[in-house]
Amino acid sequence: MLLAQSTSLGNIGDNGSGLGPFGAIGKTTDATVGAKGVINTISSIIGVMTVAAAIWFLLQIVFGGYEWMSAAGDSKRIEAARNRITNAFVGIVIVVGAWSLLAVTGQFFGFNTLVSPQEFINQVAIPK
Repeated sequence: MLLAQSTSLGNIGDNGSGLGPFGAIGKTTDATVGAKGVINTISSIIGVMTVAAAIWFLLQIVFGGYEWMSAAGDSKRIEAARNRITNAFVGIVIVVGAWSLLAVTGQFFGFNTLVSPQEFINQVAIPK
């Protein structure tokens, strides 16, 4: 009787770690590996979105200021520029409030939901 040989298709990632932060699931006895991987991934996404929101805020302030300066006394254009600047400030307050709420929630549940910029850079760095 002939049995089929078992051949491995290889491992994905460095040293067979699997699919990024989820690669160690099932290869360890630590039950929190999956949760930590999900939390780290969410944290990275939040970091990127927060930076994007800050850049968007700065662009809106600059464009709103330019519109205001180039309005030449036109009340409708001044009002549109004022609304743009006001909306930019409201948006950044919402982002900072959500970020703070997430930080407090993470501390309450014992997860580090927000990473420092250096940790974020290390997470997205391409290994050599």
